Amino acid sequence: MLAAVLALLLVAPAATSERADAPPARPAPPAPADALERRRAAIANEMVRLGAHLEKEIEAADAAAILARVPADGLSCGARVVPRARIARDLRDSSSWLHGVLFGGPGATAAAAGRPRSLRAFFAAAPEVAVLVAFRRDPRAGPVGRPCLEFRARDLATPGVPFCFEVRGGRWWLTESLYPCD
Repeated sequence: MLAAVLALLLVAPAATSERADAPPARPAPPAPADALERRRAAIANEMVRLGAHLEKEIEAADAAAILARVPADGLSCGARVVPRARIARDLRDSSSWLHGVLFGGPGATAAAAGRPRSLRAFFAAAPEVAVLVAFRRDPRAGPVGRPCLEFRARDLATPGVPFCFEVRGGRWWLTESLYPCD
């Protein structure tokens, strides 16, 4: 934080005036790119906090908490939509791919060197987990883009797909399928 304050001090223009009675100079409004980056930084901070909640929910195998982030109209998956009812069923069914990739179980793909079977196993194996936030281009999300988060850890690959969100009514909702849609 000190570095950020120092950087601001170094780039802030000095307010000088030739007349002692002149009003102080007003700083120029921030450039649109600066405002966009500040907005993205604020969203990224929210995503990191949301990532911490998701990690706890996945570690607890709390299917209801994950489902609570799925909107009533389901999740987009390429040109189609995965209905919320299917997501609910798959989160509860330990033999489904979705349950397996999030919580573990027979539906999970086989573990490979450096890639745990599930996100829950990933969290158990990783001494430190980072949340990577990226903004995908999406015309519906405007110039900020669609915020997506992924969990990362040294020497471990993340099973599954990134979690992408949009805000509706002041709450972050998943927007894209938790299934691979390619």
